[in-house]
Amino acid sequence: MAAGPVVTLKKLWRHNRWLTLSFLITLTLALVFIIRAGVFFVYWQNHADEPIEGWMTIRYVARSYRVDPKIVHAAAGLAEAGPDRRPLIRMARDQGLPLNTLATSIIEAIEADRAARGVANSELPDPDIPDTSGQP
Repeated sequence: MAAGPVVTLKKLWRHNRWLTLSFLITLTLALVFIIRAGVFFVYWQNHADEPIEGWMTIRYVARSYRVDPKIVHAAAGLAEAGPDRRPLIRMARDQGLPLNTLATSIIEAIEADRAARGVANSELPDPDIPDTSGQP
């Protein structure tokens, strides 16, 4: 009689149906999480030190520049009240600042943090953001 993986799986299914089902579900979940981790790893490797744009959030900027979100939060001039999920453009409007000013202060805080940690500043992008506030 043939003794391959299909025969073994059939035998396990006949004798230990719940155990086999649990194993297959666990294996599927493990594969999903491995693939998900790989996708996140590749994404953040390709999006390191992205130029700051208005649609970004504090958390996105912190991940892109690999700094603590508290540093970006403080540089944006926000009170410590937990995570802020507003985009940077809205934060700048609420504070009455142009987005360039907010982005420049964030970049300066990131550069200071990197200098304090001894991490080389790899050509941080200039925050040349077009002014979309409508103010002269």
